[in-house]
Amino acid sequence: MSFWIGLWTILLVSSLAVFAALAVVVSFRGFFDVRSMLRQIKSEHDKRRN
Repeated sequence: MSFWIGLWTILLVSSLAVFAALAVVVSFRGFFDVRSMLRQIKSEHDKRRN
């Protein structure tokens, strides 16, 4: 019985760690993607004004 508790505990902790790492990666990449998109929109807007 102790084996199964240990196995499921390891699986749970490793799954949570992978989820947290992916959430951080997606958040950072999304931030930089949105920032570049807003810069592109601003430059297009400035081109149309001139």
